[in-house]
Amino acid sequence: MSRVGIIANPASGKDIRRLVSQATVISNYEKTGIVKRVILGLDSTGVEEILIMPDYYGLGIKALEALNHHILSSKITILDFEVQGTQEDSIQAAQIMKESKVDCIITLGGDGTNRVVSKTCGEVPLIPISTGTNNVFPAMTEGTTAGMAAGILARKVVDEKKVTATMKKLMLLCEGKEIDLALIDAVVVTEAFIGARALWDLSSVQEIFLTRAELGSIGFSSIGAALRPVKTQDRYGLLIQLGSGGEKVQAPIAPGLIVEVEVKSYRLLEPGEKIPLTPSTSIIALDGEREVEVNATDQLELSLNLDGPRVGDIPKILQGAMRKGFFRVGGKWGKKRSQEFKS
Repeated sequence: MSRVGIIANPASGKDIRRLVSQATVISNYEKTGIVKRVILGLDSTGVEEILIMPDYYGLGIKALEALNHHILSSKITILDFEVQGTQEDSIQAAQIMKESKVDCIITLGGDGTNRVVSKTCGEVPLIPISTGTNNVFPAMTEGTTAGMAAGILARKVVDEKKVTATMKKLMLLCEGKEIDLALIDAVVVTEAFIGARALWDLSSVQEIFLTRAELGSIGFSSIGAALRPVKTQDRYGLLIQLGSGGEKVQAPIAPGLIVEVEVKSYRLLEPGEKIPLTPSTSIIALDGEREVEVNATDQLELSLNLDGPRVGDIPKILQGAMRKGFFRVGGKWGKKRSQEFKS
């Protein structure tokens, strides 16, 4: 059975960075519209079942209500669990979807949403749609085509290995065991309390660990891009130490917020290399959000790992389907979308 999950985070793009920068606001009304278009894209490909994460706003429920006049062939289910209104909802939904053997998961959110989904989705490929603040991991893409690509991937129309890529991740280790992860950046901040989760002020930032640093990106990775660009496919990352004694660079750390940053040193970060964190009272921010409080007795390390989540390449998926005649009316598929595609 072809099966796709949808995890839409109603809280994405609503943090303090909306007040200190010029970030675009994607309302929950618009997210509902995106979910609606994703469902229509999925249904057009003949996906047999769609699983949707429940949430406090009811994005999935509202999308289905708006589609009640459409005749959909896909079975659509809102997962049944108690909504917490926190990132635990995304974690639990991803776990259930993996256990339900979904073929891929579509996410609506930013770097933080995809980070928590990656904790439990395992080998299930992701199709990320950007609806957050600092979006390096997910791309701005139309929900319709994202749904179509996910459906094609789920139907095994294309070779999954040829149209997906394994991303890098940063592992936060405690006594050698992974306790958390980041997909883009892990930042060491000299603060005693988490406070507002979103991080945008550089005054207390000590170190920045990056999986990638591409020109044109927004957030802490833009600092790395100004120093030493690192591509998604490069088998290394970047470690930056802020402070006096080095050079200054200009970087957009949030939409419309371009600042000067004084860099003490920077170097490449090799996979498997474990960097001990200085024993002091501090906070570790993962993908732009303060997450982990560090005490002087904690023995923490950060390490770059090449075995992160897998992500579908929408243009490659659609191109592969086109080459196999998937979109041709009256071809091999015809109206029998529920039958297995034979290449």
